[in-house]
Amino acid sequence: MWTLPWPGKIFLGTVVGMPEISNTEIWEFLHAIESGGVVLTPDGDREPQEIYASNVAYSASNGWRIVVYNDANEWDYIDEIVTADGRRIKYEEIATSFPDIEAYVPSEEMSWSRYRIPGYLRFRCPACSSEITRSNTFEKHKSECGA
Repeated sequence: MWTLPWPGKIFLGTVVGMPEISNTEIWEFLHAIESGGVVLTPDGDREPQEIYASNVAYSASNGWRIVVYNDANEWDYIDEIVTADGRRIKYEEIATSFPDIEAYVPSEEMSWSRYRIPGYLRFRCPACSSEITRSNTFEKHKSECGA
């Protein structure tokens, strides 16, 4: 007798309880983001670092969507992924079915360059990537760098 490599039960030739998106598909998507083959655009008119502690939704150039939880400007976890054909996986299912993906965190530089999330308690200029400190407010910095 063989066992399924994923949680679920066979019912009329389909697997009940199996995630709609495979582990491989998600890893390929994340690697494509990191390599620059897939480009993310934040949904809405706010910079991801302006959201600071909440979900940040992105549209991907391949037609997918990803929602990342931004915790004090630090990339925390994937809250949701939706494929171009409408298949969807939420955090709870990722954590249960794919602990390797649940544990995924891009490097701080990758988090900034691909997701526009600058790092724990940090802010960066979207135009020049300089760190913005309290003594160098964003408005002052914009006039200096031309952002």
